[in-house]
Amino acid sequence: MLLIEAGIYFDKPSENPDALKNDLETKHKLRTSFNFGNDQLFSGDILAAGTEKIINRGERYKAFVKMFTIEEEAFRNISYLIQRGNSFFIQTPSRVIGRGTIIDYVYED
Repeated sequence: MLLIEAGIYFDKPSENPDALKNDLETKHKLRTSFNFGNDQLFSGDILAAGTEKIINRGERYKAFVKMFTIEEEAFRNISYLIQRGNSFFIQTPSRVIGRGTIIDYVYED
C-alpha cells in the first residue's frame, strides 16, 4: 500500500469545464484516480488530514491518499514519479478534476 501526504486542490467549474459539480463531503469515501505523470491511472481514497466536513472546490487542503492497489512491482515502476514535491492529477477516470503535490509518502508491502 502506498500512503501519500499531499496538498490537493479540486478545480472550480469556472476554471475547468470537467470540474466536479458539487463540493465534497468528507463523511463519504472519496475514491478517485491519480495520474502521476505517465498517463497510467491508479485508484485511491482521499482522506482529509484535518477536521473538514466539506472539501470546497477552489481551495487547497492537506490530505492523505491511500492507494491499496499499488503493490511492489507497480511501486517499483512508478517510484521515480512518487517523490516529494512532484505533482499529480486527480481524475474521474479520464476527466481531470483537480491536482495535487506530494508532501511525503510511505510505501508498505
